[in-house]
Amino acid sequence: MDQVEQRRVASAEQCRRPGSADISSMSDAFAFAFAFAFAGAPRRLRDSRPLGRRKNVGTINTSFGATDDATAATAVDDGPVSFAPVLDAVEATVQAGTLMALLTGQTYEEVTAGPSWARLITAPDHESAWVVSLPAEFTKAVACASDEKLAEVVGPWSQTEEFWGGEDPAELLDMLREWRGLAQTTRERGESMYCWMSL
Repeated sequence: MDQVEQRRVASAEQCRRPGSADISSMSDAFAFAFAFAFAGAPRRLRDSRPLGRRKNVGTINTSFGATDDATAATAVDDGPVSFAPVLDAVEATVQAGTLMALLTGQTYEEVTAGPSWARLITAPDHESAWVVSLPAEFTKAVACASDEKLAEVVGPWSQTEEFWGGEDPAELLDMLREWRGLAQTTRERGESMYCWMSL
């Protein structure tokens, strides 16, 4: 059994274990930067192709996996064009936090209570882009979510105020399934999940 297969088996085994998430909150510097950003609608999973800007006003929020912070931080200027797969999803602070709360049964405040939630790994004073890391507990929660669980949470999630009441739950459910696939791939590779956020 090669290393990738071993990680796949280990990941599946961890999904079967009950456990609580040890989660936390974004840094003050990133919170300041994020105050200028607006969450946008989700886009699709794709391989490493040039990144396009959303048609609607808001930020581009692209999730990807990387071996470590230094590697992930190389994406800050041009986006994760050298990483694959990537997923244009939702922003990695509030929207990911509300999703995590729904998946785990925690409150949003519990999910975002500490320093590892949406931890900024690039310069906070960059003029238009940042890379944040997401904790392993988030990656696990998404990777381990069943189709039934995703269908259960997508309705309440689509009604959270950050979506402005404008998201179709069916489209969000498709995106969540793709995000789950990315999370599973990330865990199988022994990587961590990151999000490139660009104005």
